[in-house]
Amino acid sequence: MGLLDWLFGGNDEATGAAVDAAIVEQRIDQIVAMVDPRLKLVSGYQRKLAPAVEQAVLYCRELEAQVPPVVQTSAANWSDNPLLRALFATAQDVPAVFSRSPEVQQFFADTPGADETWVMLRFVRKEEKGFGVAVHGEVVQHDVPRTAVSFGDKAALFPCASEHDARIGIRRRAFKFLVTQALEEIASVDTQRADLKDQHSMLKARLAILKGQRAGLEAMLGNGEAASDEIEEVERKLADNEQALASFPGMGESLDYAISRVQDVLTHAADHLQVRTVKLRIDQMNVLVPEGSPEPAAKIVLPEVMVRGRPVIHLLACRFARSELIHRGRLLDEAQRLLC
Repeated sequence: MGLLDWLFGGNDEATGAAVDAAIVEQRIDQIVAMVDPRLKLVSGYQRKLAPAVEQAVLYCRELEAQVPPVVQTSAANWSDNPLLRALFATAQDVPAVFSRSPEVQQFFADTPGADETWVMLRFVRKEEKGFGVAVHGEVVQHDVPRTAVSFGDKAALFPCASEHDARIGIRRRAFKFLVTQALEEIASVDTQRADLKDQHSMLKARLAILKGQRAGLEAMLGNGEAASDEIEEVERKLADNEQALASFPGMGESLDYAISRVQDVLTHAADHLQVRTVKLRIDQMNVLVPEGSPEPAAKIVLPEVMVRGRPVIHLLACRFARSELIHRGRLLDEAQRLLC
């Protein structure tokens, strides 16, 4: 599952600090469906989850609000838009990237009356340090440290009929991502418990074999000191294993544990998912230009998705016109031409 490969139902079109009770109820039902339907067996599960769910819904609204207004992405706008020039090497690359999206192609095929679509452009930023030439007035400096920026792995995702629908989709997908983070923690505990149980079975079997061997050695040779030492080592490992197993929630406690994990992630949503603004000054070659430098540079602003404090992808809200769409047949012909 990719970072934004979700579609979470339920409407949350409101703004402000109030969350409708129906939205909270919908989100709780979605959590139960994702995590474990048996959560309904926990007494007061809705009451336990509701405060955390409400807090997370509000946080997802904040995330959506941090995504800048849509950018009109077209070949015609490329030369006048520093952001498009930074992202795309040529004007023709703009419609090519969006047209290669199966989702965009399908959207226009399914909605013949739509003249344009609102779509999220996902990409990653890479920075490569090196050396170059800098010109200050009449002075030319060589071997100047430079950082070149490139933008790759572009994909156009989640086309919608309006910017409103696109932004509601951001909220839903952000909420579902938070639930998947809780689900990963729950699954990790289950995996660790299963590994410890397997280890416990192997240690018990090993201990039985060693004790049987020691009995045989003592009977034949009257000396089982080496076997005793190994038995003590296995017994120590077995005791550590049983202590570790005891620290995990038992099967009867697992549902309460799952609820506590969901509560914790939703309450501390910012620890798991953030959108920050990255501001760059770059020249025409996509080389970073420091603040205060006299070199000509364009300023671009990019929203960046952070997962558990680490940058993962950039997301840009875009508007793409049907008139810019390169149909599948032309794309295939171009691909075949490049392979020849």
